[in-house]
Amino acid sequence: MVITPAARIADLLEDVPTASNPPAQLPADEPPRTGGPTLTVTVVWGDLAKVAADLHVTGHYQSVVPAAAELALDRAISGGPRPLITEHTKLGWIDAQLGEVTYFPCKAGPVRSAAVVGMGPMGTLTERRAIQMYASLLGEAIALGHVGTMATVLIGSGTGNLAVNQAARALVRGFAGVLASLGPPTSPPRLTEVLVVEVDRLRAEQLLLTLTNAAAKLPQLRIGPELREESGGQLFAPSAAVYALTALTRLAGPAGAAARDGMPGGPNPLAGEEALRTLLAGFDPNIQRKIHEQLAHLAEVERTDMSLTVRGSVEAQDDSVPVRMSVQSGVGGLRWAALTGRATVPERLVPVDMDLMRELVDRLTEPSVEDARELPDLLSRFVVPPDFQRLLTDDATVLLELDRDTASVPWEFLAEIQQAGGEKRDPLAIRTQLSRQLRTPYSRVMTEGLADGPLRALVIGDPGDPEKGFQLPGARSEALAVATQLKNLGAKVSLFVGAANSTRQPGVDPARRLDVLRVLLCGGNHIVHYCGHSDFDASGTGRRSGWVFADGLLTAQELALLERPPLIVVANACYTARLGGTTGPGTQAGPPGVADQSPWGNPQAALVPSLADEFLRIGVGHYIGAAWRIPDDQGISFAEQFYTHLFKDWPSEAAPTVGGAVRTARKRLYEQRAARQQQPDTAPNPQRWSSWAAYQHYGDAADPFVRPDPIDRPGGS
Repeated sequence: MVITPAARIADLLEDVPTASNPPAQLPADEPPRTGGPTLTVTVVWGDLAKVAADLHVTGHYQSVVPAAAELALDRAISGGPRPLITEHTKLGWIDAQLGEVTYFPCKAGPVRSAAVVGMGPMGTLTERRAIQMYASLLGEAIALGHVGTMATVLIGSGTGNLAVNQAARALVRGFAGVLASLGPPTSPPRLTEVLVVEVDRLRAEQLLLTLTNAAAKLPQLRIGPELREESGGQLFAPSAAVYALTALTRLAGPAGAAARDGMPGGPNPLAGEEALRTLLAGFDPNIQRKIHEQLAHLAEVERTDMSLTVRGSVEAQDDSVPVRMSVQSGVGGLRWAALTGRATVPERLVPVDMDLMRELVDRLTEPSVEDARELPDLLSRFVVPPDFQRLLTDDATVLLELDRDTASVPWEFLAEIQQAGGEKRDPLAIRTQLSRQLRTPYSRVMTEGLADGPLRALVIGDPGDPEKGFQLPGARSEALAVATQLKNLGAKVSLFVGAANSTRQPGVDPARRLDVLRVLLCGGNHIVHYCGHSDFDASGTGRRSGWVFADGLLTAQELALLERPPLIVVANACYTARLGGTTGPGTQAGPPGVADQSPWGNPQAALVPSLADEFLRIGVGHYIGAAWRIPDDQGISFAEQFYTHLFKDWPSEAAPTVGGAVRTARKRLYEQRAARQQQPDTAPNPQRWSSWAAYQHYGDAADPFVRPDPIDRPGGS
């Protein structure tokens, strides 16, 4: 039995009354309260950032990077290259507790003052909680004293889990409750009008209708009778389809004829019938009759009650709203929530047997060929809720928000659940961009951006002590190949290969920890590429993870003073348990630490999340690491494809994304695996078979990679 706090159940199961969750008594169910000030709510068809008001507000989910209206507002208030709300979100500076308002400075323009109101964690915004949020927002706006008009959107209905009518009811009830509680004032509040802005025309009509109906018996609120038009309004494909279908239904049946007759200047009924016959001319007569009947039936439906989904091209996925899934460890299972461009799937707890989960993670970490073939489907069936499965498509980028425990799971193996006899599709991480983000308790640092100038890269290969068995010839080959490629692509490269007591690479400096630290702290590197061993340091008071050098472990602690951390860190770093107190190969180092205490019990699986956590903390934008050993040529192939994609001459409006580069590199390894499978005399190599899934990307998949200028071509130093 899974035990969940009663408050959580009350929040998430609002419509399922229990002893701990009695039926909600919402303000609209009570007699209308009289007295108090009044407020006008006007629905505006336009762009929120272009509508003049004293205060502009959108909603904000915890840890969710702005999209849609919030992103438009973010761009409107941001004068520099870093969007303010986006940067504050990435740095963990917006708490976004339910109803908490966070303000931002603005540059000159229609938006003079901007704020976001907290919606809590994604998946938890019910209608009851939305009422509290709206009440908090209006109460704060009134208390400011200088706000006469406030512009907002229907918070919770765009990329939220509320229908338009639910969000509209929440706004009306939240606002009315605040106004009624004020009582007859000696002087009315300065705030007299709230503009609810909707960029899509049909949704604006729907919003006006639902707000009017919801506020019909509430004297504190006056809903403007007409839709106001401002600049920036659009007609998106689904709404255009509804309007077109509505016009088509007017051509069918008696209801359509009546509608036509009542339209000033409308078409002649006979002409309409002729137009319909022309449209249907290519169909069988029986089909024509059925289409005519269905159109006549649709003619009775108001267009504001209609909703259509129009799917876009898969090729446009880089510009689409990503699917964000949150997977957090909980008591007795995993807590899931999802946020998409159209809806939110509310949070729920999925019971999981931890012993089975531990075995599944172990077997999918550097898996055998058989496990790599058979277990991904089990992973999807065992831990992914059924209604989340339909989100695992190739229509949009997928961002997984994980904690330190769930980050140990090899989610890159996620696949669509296959029905018996169905065609097996490629894994999700091959079909689309799949990236990870860590939910951590700390706030990241705001760092100075790298200045314009030649792109700089630091490449480190095989820095371990050969006398302790840490030499990796393949790491040397990868470092040399990556350095050559980056130089050819125009980067200035600092290269360090091999420990000081190892066989020297002619013309290349040895990889001493102090020398590497000097270049890291002083070199202003955009890219750092590491090939070698990684481990956990159990000495001292804490357990740190880092890169193994002959003279010690280089961790993010040594990099804490970085004023300009690298944008991208790529680490093909395999785990070793021989650091510190080593007496020979295979010796286990130190006492159990954080990684060993993970519920999954696999230090190898915990290594990349631990390293990513350390480096993201100091301000690194993207950490890409291999979760298990990769064949030498596969590591080189991944790096080659990754950097080729990043440095490709894309159109100026379509800069490459880091997530897109990771997907391209994964896909190359996956195709190489498939090609070898077709050779009957070649036995599959386990490491080669699953190397595509070993690479984990921590960061914003949609983050564009814009090369600094100028770039010296060719070569570097």
